[in-house]
Amino acid sequence: MKLLASDRKLQELTINDGPVIKRAKDDTFHVDEATGKSLKRSGEWAVVGVNLRGAQGYVCQGCGFVAVFKDRCGKCGGTDLVLE
Repeated sequence: MKLLASDRKLQELTINDGPVIKRAKDDTFHVDEATGKSLKRSGEWAVVGVNLRGAQGYVCQGCGFVAVFKDRCGKCGGTDLVLE
């Protein structure tokens, strides 16, 4: 399962003293299904390839892009995001 972290600064993670999982070149973390489901429930992770229709997003005031995470716009990099 491929996951995106809400914190772009996170480069690696370890779960329950397991092996170190490093961020892949595509900015995702590759984890097994059980670990992925557990991390997803925390609310700080998103599964790559999942349709987020109906989810609230953060609208970038600079370019209008709707971002899932509120820290930075995925299109222009702006930080002025407002909850939709």
